[in-house]
Amino acid sequence: MKLLLILLFLLPLLVNAQKNEDTKIIVTLNDSVDIYKKVKIALVELDFIVKDNYNVDTLTTYPREFSKIPGQCRLTAVIKGKSITLTGIFGLIKIDDFGYTRSPKDYQNIIYYKGSKGWELLKTVAERLGVQMTFSK
Repeated sequence: MKLLLILLFLLPLLVNAQKNEDTKIIVTLNDSVDIYKKVKIALVELDFIVKDNYNVDTLTTYPREFSKIPGQCRLTAVIKGKSITLTGIFGLIKIDDFGYTRSPKDYQNIIYYKGSKGWELLKTVAERLGVQMTFSK
């Protein structure tokens, strides 16, 4: 009986758990008031500069450098009703022979794997927005 109760308690945690190669974090808020502003504030607090593309359901950022690895990432937040879908891309910065850094030529999707710095940043934004998070590919 105790085992059944423990399984019932842990089931919601296992269903929403992160899996390798997840690329999206979906955050559901309790209300839909000023979601655009809440997302923008969460991104700015993490040192992102938000592009002003006059699109009220999508926020994109300019590339931001990682703090511990030589690379840049850009995040996108798509708003639908009370839910926000967070995704991102990253690219590694190259240093030429003269010591100058060059912007990445190619970007890849931020995916979940153990130790992913991009995923940690994406999850930090999600945690600032709301408590209820789900993960998907």
